[in-house]
Amino acid sequence: MKFVKQRFMPALLLFMCMSPVFAGGPGKVNLRPCRVSDVPGGGRCDTYDVFENRLANAGRKISLNILVLPALSTPAAPDPVFWLEGGPGGASTQAVGPVSQNYLRGLRKDHDLVFVDGRGTGKSSPLKCDDIGETPSNLDGYFGKLFPSGLIRACREKLEKTADLTLYTTPIAMDDLDEVRNALGYERINIAATSYGTLAAQVYIRKYPQHVRSAFLVGVVTPGFKLPLPFARAAQNALDNLFQDCAVDQRCHDTFPNLKEEFYAVLARFDHGPLDVKVIDPATKRKRAVKLERENYVEHLRALLYSTPTARFVPLVVHQAFLNNFIPFGTMATEINLGGPQTSRGLYFSVTCEEAIPFIGEKEIVDETSGTFLGDRRVRAHIAACAEWPRGKVPEDFIQPIKSEIPVIMFSGDADAAAPPWIADAAIKLWPNGLLIRAPHTGHQVDGPCTWDLMQAFIRAGSVRHLDTSCVEGAKRPPFASRLE
Repeated sequence: MKFVKQRFMPALLLFMCMSPVFAGGPGKVNLRPCRVSDVPGGGRCDTYDVFENRLANAGRKISLNILVLPALSTPAAPDPVFWLEGGPGGASTQAVGPVSQNYLRGLRKDHDLVFVDGRGTGKSSPLKCDDIGETPSNLDGYFGKLFPSGLIRACREKLEKTADLTLYTTPIAMDDLDEVRNALGYERINIAATSYGTLAAQVYIRKYPQHVRSAFLVGVVTPGFKLPLPFARAAQNALDNLFQDCAVDQRCHDTFPNLKEEFYAVLARFDHGPLDVKVIDPATKRKRAVKLERENYVEHLRALLYSTPTARFVPLVVHQAFLNNFIPFGTMATEINLGGPQTSRGLYFSVTCEEAIPFIGEKEIVDETSGTFLGDRRVRAHIAACAEWPRGKVPEDFIQPIKSEIPVIMFSGDADAAAPPWIADAAIKLWPNGLLIRAPHTGHQVDGPCTWDLMQAFIRAGSVRHLDTSCVEGAKRPPFASRLE
């Protein structure tokens, strides 16, 4: 999700069928050597079958894709680290290279690192839509209406031919994960997670606390988050922080002295409908005319605010748009694709249409979106998409706050445009052995040596006591950009 590429490019797993080298639970998993791009020495891979309908314990099966990077020392510590990826719809194994070399780089010495693609993601029977207007290969759709109902319906009809779309919820996926844990022979695990993965981690902890030693959660989302309802306030907070930081940065202020005014002037141009703008077609590298919808313009700007390294381009993009040059905007928008090809959008809708949208009321929409640049179009487009999607059931108490004695760190960025910091502020109060860390000038993609070192130190200790978090205080924005690089 960072410019120029997404934060985690998919790790290409090239399976090599060889003799079994590891077995967890009796006869359940036979991990075999496999090559993994970006990971010297590769890892150990296998699949594990679960019933799609766990309650019936019969019918269609899903082969869950498993990748283990064994500890480098012998014997390994008994408590591995399980990585839970964001989304919903992201696959853990696709993040293995960057995660193992950055977030978890020091932990592999003593701990196995475990990556499991949840049902409906990655190589675990992925629920992928052909195209719902989210790929730059279709520029008209990419800059048009969000979640066109006809394309959502076509995706549902395609996926329903093989899958029961009501059986792809977070609680069910966490039941799968615990079955895999048992099959691999681990009694207690550490969890490291980002974004939606933090919600999944909390659901797992609520269901299986006896099997969790610690959890490090980055960009915290809770079961009561009601995605995408908080996006509007979160993005507004991130944008306001950026305006303030630009105003006190001499170079940014001198280059973009009227940034805030220009931002809202561009928005006003959408009052009479979509704008006719020119962007660079990434396929041909030539200019192309497209109709740009307001809801899509602001959603792509929110994507820019996701991470600190991409947010530095916002003043430039806004100023050029004010000058009727949307080339920088289009270039950034096609590079930063939140619904990219690795995301299983079918899984995204199965999760959010069951776990979030039914709990959103009209008053909440008005209260949480009024006065924000994102407005209510994003959440209403999502609600309309869910009207095309079959809905299952989650437990009645699903959105209730989670209480736990498990040691946890909740790490949030002050300028997070997706999971605003006040979500973690409220959640941590119910975790007496937890610690809240808020990083200044930081977006949703909390990355870098400070985060990595804190995660590793915490998981090694299994406790927040005596943890030195002073490195967070030095977090700064990178210089604002004056041109695309």
